[in-house]
Formats: sequence, structure tokens, C-alpha cells
Amino acid sequence: MLTLSHGFLKPQNGVDAGSVWFPAMEKNIQMLNDHTHNLTDSAQLAVTTQSILAANWTAAPIGGGLYQQTITMPSGFLYDVTDMFFRLSTGEIWFPTIIRLSSSTYQILINDNTLTATVFYR
Repeated sequence: MLTLSHGFLKPQNGVDAGSVWFPAMEKNIQMLNDHTHNLTDSAQLAVTTQSILAANWTAAPIGGGLYQQTITMPSGFLYDVTDMFFRLSTGEIWFPTIIRLSSSTYQILINDNTLTATVFYR
């Protein structure tokens, strides 16, 4: 049995069967159930970032001092199944108004066109 980086057991060759395999499978299932995403008992999820630049804001057609940007998500990411969070250039977490336009594009609406931010996808 081969022990992987976070303690999971993987069969290494044809002799890892029967009495060896079933206890290893039981241990793996218990570890999956118990892990907490704390980087000790599980791997960190990969994150992709994208900049939202202040220079790209345009006046929203609905008026009222609102500005908008249309964002195309990086290749491989789909709006309906991607976790997104936003941070301003100051480091603060930001909760903008976002509207889904298609499976890979969305629009952000704000009232301050001087903001620059980063969106994190995973």
C-alpha cells in the first residue's frame, strides 16, 4: 500500500487486495468524511484570479450613477458551478451586484467607478 501526501492509502501493486484493500478503503472513506479543508488533512483548492480595472467601468444604461463591466470568466470556468469572491485593491472583501449574462460571462454593477478589484475563482 502506498501512503499519499495527506494520508490516503492507494494500492501499489497486485498484492494489495483482499485483507489489505478493505481496511485501507475503510480508512480512506473515514478520512474523506472527517476532513476539514485545513490544509493538513486535505489539499487546498486551486484558485484562479482575474483583475477588474477601474479604467474599464462604463456608465450603466439604467443611469442613477451606476457603472458596469462585463466580465468573461477564464477558460474552463462556468458561472453556474464556480465559486467566486471579490477583493478590492485595498484587500477588503467586496460584495458587488453581479448579473449572469451567459454560462461564462457576467456583469458587475457599482456606484463608484474608481474601484479596482480582483475576483477569485475556484
